[in-house]
Amino acid sequence: MKEASPVEQVRAGVDIVDLVAQYVSLKKAGRTFKALCPFHTEKTPSFVLFPDTGRWHCFGCGEGGDVFSFLMKIENLSFAEALRRLADRIGVPVSYARESDERREANRRLHAANEAAAVYYHSVLLNSAAGKKIVASRGISEESVRSFLLGLAPDSADAVQRQLLSQGFTPEELLAAGLLYAPEDGPPRDRYRGRLMFPIREVEGHIVSFGARALASDAQPKYLNGPQTTLFDKGMVLFGIHSARDAIRQERRAVVVEGYVDVVIAHQEGFRNVVATLGTSITDRQLRQLARIASEICLALDPDAAGESAALHGAEVARTALADAAVPVPTWRGLVRYEATSRARITSAALPQGKDPDEVILGDPDQWRAAIANARPVVEHALDWVATRHDLSTARGKAEAADVLAPLLRDIADPIQRSHYIELSAQRLGVDSTAVAERVRSEAAKGRALGTSGRRAGPGPGARTPETGRHVPAFRPQSADPRPHPNPPAPPVGGSEEYYAIALLVAAAQRGLPTIDLETTDFADPSARALAMRAAETLRSTGRGEWRPDPLALVTDPWLEEPTARVRQLLRDVEALSDAQVSAAAQSIARQVRSIRLTLELRDLTALLPDMDPDAADQIKAKILEHNRELAALRRTDAEQPRGPSALGRRVAAVPARFRHREFGRPTE
Repeated sequence: MKEASPVEQVRAGVDIVDLVAQYVSLKKAGRTFKALCPFHTEKTPSFVLFPDTGRWHCFGCGEGGDVFSFLMKIENLSFAEALRRLADRIGVPVSYARESDERREANRRLHAANEAAAVYYHSVLLNSAAGKKIVASRGISEESVRSFLLGLAPDSADAVQRQLLSQGFTPEELLAAGLLYAPEDGPPRDRYRGRLMFPIREVEGHIVSFGARALASDAQPKYLNGPQTTLFDKGMVLFGIHSARDAIRQERRAVVVEGYVDVVIAHQEGFRNVVATLGTSITDRQLRQLARIASEICLALDPDAAGESAALHGAEVARTALADAAVPVPTWRGLVRYEATSRARITSAALPQGKDPDEVILGDPDQWRAAIANARPVVEHALDWVATRHDLSTARGKAEAADVLAPLLRDIADPIQRSHYIELSAQRLGVDSTAVAERVRSEAAKGRALGTSGRRAGPGPGARTPETGRHVPAFRPQSADPRPHPNPPAPPVGGSEEYYAIALLVAAAQRGLPTIDLETTDFADPSARALAMRAAETLRSTGRGEWRPDPLALVTDPWLEEPTARVRQLLRDVEALSDAQVSAAAQSIARQVRSIRLTLELRDLTALLPDMDPDAADQIKAKILEHNRELAALRRTDAEQPRGPSALGRRVAAVPARFRHREFGRPTE
């Protein structure tokens, strides 16, 4: 018997219950498990696991899939990364392309260099009475020094260089890791000299760089971060995220501070959901990372000018950071969105003037708890901030403050909340609310004219969304008889439709036709889904001047060899089709793939009914009804397509018989 592919081995070997239980609290419900969905905020569990099929589905936000899609979504991983992590989990060997092996080995060496440097700096600190005195003066315990592997860089031009070269690392590796720098007038030198060292770990715990605080009062800069490297991107990594991740998931709140010491002290005193930006501003990618594991992101930045500016910038980038995933959050002097299915909201904690977070925590832990617990939406904090920076006793000051607030108020999606904050703004400015409302309407008109309206208009049917490049499906008419079908038959096994869809994608690319958009989330076969995603990614990165790219030629992963060969075999069927037939066949096969996905979900829904209370059962029946309506619409669209020799004459797709629509998931007549 032929051995299963690594993807199939991983899907069969990973217990989806064990995997998901690492992220959410599961409750047994008959043959299934239920939980609060980790991908949207809800009070009633609508996230369901189906152990028998290895699938999950949220009936609140509509997300669903298998072990791969769950890990990809919750950790923001590519398919290859999710496969690697799950394969390591159960000991399944997965081979990767030679280029990837070389790159991975180079990165492993850089990680090792950083680890070796951290151990060296740590040993220097442990043997430095002056260094330990400085650390203790900041309230950092010996246990925290060990757990964060804090260190001390000697005031020497080549101390770490000599140490690491003796361990077998090359100067080129140390330069690539950011541990050295190359001056114009001499040999490479140590980057960090006479500084307290904070190893920066990425979410998996690997040291990717360092933060360094000057010991001398006159040294500049006071804080020095490592340079951009293949391992380290300052705009992506958060200091302390490796240690804070579990606490953030458990508390559903991430607290963002500004300094390394703030994080160390917070964790030391039991506040383990605290992370720090690597500079004075939080970035969109850092917000995205936190929003995946927290429903609230609380900004607790230093209450000085730099800290206020950082909070301001953090609120402004929140819109672009979270809007692509349709995640609405309040923003401060930026664009504000509130939606019922928000994944994360941003709040701001008011700290005592003149005190940094670490000082508050060490001085009065209860005061810190209260500040975080009473954190307000940043839109409210923004009103205070604007009011303190404009002279509201003058007409000009009021007008300038209104100019700052108008974009914020304009983009509050909920009309009741918008009205509330317009009234609140008018009270703070000391003007009539109609004047503020008029300024907001003017701002909205200006935004529409410039195409920059904060609340992005949804694309119409058939439109292509800029974020995903996917087409928005047109409205599907309801079935004439949409009664729920209680026991839909099993879908066809083998996923041939999915591979044929990829073959059509490749054929269109080779012929220079418009790119076919495949909804890979509908793919049930993880190997086919991975290959489709890789092919689509290749096409997006290929210049359109190359009119005949072969996306399969660039797929070098050994674990995708079999799926790739399967698609190449199917390309023989596609060669006989005209250009118009390729496009039409793609639409037909996409309907079939969607039908299979709906049928799988119908079976899951039907399995839920016996264990549901009456109210929940009504919701499930409504979802079954909705799925059957869509299936009826898909079947009707298929039935309306011309077939036979006359259809070929009109250049309509001739989908091979083995891929044509089958009688499954059909609503009761």
